[in-house]
Amino acid sequence: MNENACGYFRTPSWTRMSAPQPPAPQPQLPPDVRFGELAVALGLLKREHLDAGLAAQAELRAQGQQKLIGEILVNKHWMDLRSVQKVLLDQQRRRRATGVVVAIQDGRKIDHYILQSKLGEGGMGTVYQAWDSLSNRPIALKVLHPKVALQSSFVERFRREARSAGAMNHPNIVAAYGSGEHNGSPYLAMEFVDGENLKMRLRRLGRLPEFEALNVIKETALGLAHAHGLGIIHRDVKPDNILLGKDGSVKIADLGLAKSVEDDQRLTVTGMALGTPHYISPEQARGERDVDQRTDVYSLGATLYHLVSGRVPFEGKNNADIMMKHQTEDLENPQDLVAELSDHTVMLITKMMAKRPDDRYDGCQTVAAEIVRILSGQPPSLAMQKVESSVRPPRHRKRAKAQGGGCMLMLAALAASTAALAGAAWYFC
Repeated sequence: MNENACGYFRTPSWTRMSAPQPPAPQPQLPPDVRFGELAVALGLLKREHLDAGLAAQAELRAQGQQKLIGEILVNKHWMDLRSVQKVLLDQQRRRRATGVVVAIQDGRKIDHYILQSKLGEGGMGTVYQAWDSLSNRPIALKVLHPKVALQSSFVERFRREARSAGAMNHPNIVAAYGSGEHNGSPYLAMEFVDGENLKMRLRRLGRLPEFEALNVIKETALGLAHAHGLGIIHRDVKPDNILLGKDGSVKIADLGLAKSVEDDQRLTVTGMALGTPHYISPEQARGERDVDQRTDVYSLGATLYHLVSGRVPFEGKNNADIMMKHQTEDLENPQDLVAELSDHTVMLITKMMAKRPDDRYDGCQTVAAEIVRILSGQPPSLAMQKVESSVRPPRHRKRAKAQGGGCMLMLAALAASTAALAGAAWYFC
């Protein structure tokens, strides 16, 4: 999903919400963009089968049931999933060419959730800002795409996300309120976060001040540590999935790849890397099955590298090239990109992004504790000092004032605290 889809946020229109209005009529699609007509035109469906499918759809609608024509045609074996996918791809192309956009209108209901606007859309589903009419609160509603809902593997992954999110209760994790199914498409109701995600903040600022970056990573680490304590590994930690609320909250989101350590891992195939290439751990890049919480430690370290340096750890000509570099290449020293970066933060990144899991911190709780030490000006722990470095030495030594790091960070913390007392917060400069 794109940055908004994973973010579950937007400046909330629910604060201005009056009584829900009846849904506006859906725009009519031109014939050459409608699914059935397009399938016939492409030679993937017979006209008589389309007519029979539409008749079956109308009969179901009269009984109060809603089913997509594609689902009906697949169930009757008049089309297969590959043909459906071809039609959907061509349909999307034609919609873009003609400027036709089909969107859920404000006011439409999915069970007791009143949809208000689309927050974002990705390959698996769409996230809407909605109002929960039972609990009278804003929510983010993630709905699996109908075309994806026909594929059992994606449905299982989506349901696993709902189970994982529902099992956790932590201030640094986006809360899950409930799940269900509407017209054959599973949905997940989640906490609505008013703010932005970390990717958006990076896009605006280029990079984050060291003190702010360390605080964000510390809060994220605490949320991940809670998930790890329940046996749940995220496996896709990245700036897109870290949300920054206007109230100062930091929350980890999008558990679509999360897995339980006890799972039989039927959805993971050896040789298939799951995760995002720029932040993926070497073991995930190799497609290993038995990854543990240390894979999240690596991805969180890669995120910290991006925050303080303004660059992703590795670039490449394609995803495979980037994943290979995570496994084999040393990192450019972030002090060569940002001279004033403290030695202690570089040591932290080095430990978190060690190539071998055994050389990393044993978990995110330890990472959070280490960051507390750095922010308070204490010397690094023994574990932090003992690691085989995968970060190149800096090409040029820094100015003397950046050597210690602790005093500079303490001054930054004091400045941020003073600003907060005056009504401003470091997280929304």
